[in-house]
Amino acid sequence: MDKFQWDIICGVVIEKDGKILFVQEGKQSAKGLWNIPGGHLDPHEDIFDAARREASEEAGVKIKLDNFLGVYHIVREDITIIRIVFIGHIISGEPKPQEGEILAVNWFTPDGGLALKEKLRGVTEILWDYKKGIRYPLDVVKKMQPWAGLK
Repeated sequence: MDKFQWDIICGVVIEKDGKILFVQEGKQSAKGLWNIPGGHLDPHEDIFDAARREASEEAGVKIKLDNFLGVYHIVREDITIIRIVFIGHIISGEPKPQEGEILAVNWFTPDGGLALKEKLRGVTEILWDYKKGIRYPLDVVKKMQPWAGLK
């Protein structure tokens, strides 16, 4: 049996005037699919910082996180993916695609995003929860200090 893998992804639903900012993937494995800005959690990185970093890298914008949307996961034979999703808004910059990684950025209503169906990259449940009005305060995510014995 191959070694089992896991991945943690941090992302953000960036909202403005009833629309959500989507990024179109440029990586070969997902080329052309629409997603929310997000990516891998780096070692020793705070999840809040990861969401802000990914928005900056993929869409060229600085954001403020407003709410926590949820934790989404998928379990396959070879990998478990945990996706941590926040909701935020732009505080500076104009959306632009990350060169070499993102093909395009575009604003869609939640229904417009859902209408993309097979052109979405794993964000259907996220869009449904957003559309249902699910919002949690950021403080539901607790940042803990390392405890004795952990280095």
